[in-house]
Amino acid sequence: MMNLRRVYVIQCRSSGHFLTNDLGFAYSLRLAGRAPDLDHAVQTAHDQLDDDFEIHSFFEAPRVGEV
Repeated sequence: MMNLRRVYVIQCRSSGHFLTNDLGFAYSLRLAGRAPDLDHAVQTAHDQLDDDFEIHSFFEAPRVGEV
């Protein structure tokens, strides 16, 4: 069985873009940054987007090169 981990991504409500790891924006969920926990995601979202955000959570397998 795969080692799944829970991740959180931040999406701007008004534009639909996802916040990336370098705090840029991307249309693709594949390019979205992954926050390690909900508190980190909420704080980052507030800092970057005020209240114009949604946080999505899902489980995924570690990416290539990650443990």
